[in-house]
Amino acid sequence: MRPLFFTGTGTDIGKTHVLCSLIRAWRDQGRTMRVLKPVISGFDQSALNETDTIRLMRANGDALTGDGVQAVSPWRFKAPLSPDLAARKERRELPLDRIVSWCLDHIDREMPTVIEGAGGVMSPIASDGLNLDLIRELDARPVLVAGTYLGTISHTLSALRVLDGHCTVILNDHPHSDTPVTETARTITRFASRADVRVFNPDAPGGLLDLFESATDTVLD
Repeated sequence: MRPLFFTGTGTDIGKTHVLCSLIRAWRDQGRTMRVLKPVISGFDQSALNETDTIRLMRANGDALTGDGVQAVSPWRFKAPLSPDLAARKERRELPLDRIVSWCLDHIDREMPTVIEGAGGVMSPIASDGLNLDLIRELDARPVLVAGTYLGTISHTLSALRVLDGHCTVILNDHPHSDTPVTETARTITRFASRADVRVFNPDAPGGLLDLFESATDTVLD
């Protein structure tokens, strides 16, 4: 099955929040998936429950053990920096080919696999590669999470340009946004007609579960 790769227009855009909601909705239907976040920075062992890795594992019903954490996020860095900088700070190697190889070994062939990146689509996830490079190496289907803040249209269209336009966009609406999220969605669609622009509704996340349904119908080359 071709994996889904959740990325964002930037950091702290809400992609983990959105993904956790979708995972829980999927599980509520009695269904399972594999969730991976191969690289994480800002991983504080003393505040484990607040890390994105644990949030994803809890949403997916994974065992919250040391081995479980290692199986989801093998590259963990303490400094809240881009992974390449965080790895350098700890004097550790973080080559893209090792991340690619690990992901390919852990993509499930029987159920959907969802991979969450680190930061935005153009953020370095390795010492020699971006999230974009990892998406391409894995032949993953990108899902771009964007906000509704002032400037999001430019950020989203820029991200879609490097993703060649073929992408699902999920708008994570900010409660104090000055522009209705439907207007933002229409504008993005007008300038990126190949993108599938959706709106995340935290009260009804099940409306986006067809993303996982389509993953079950696609086989990796």
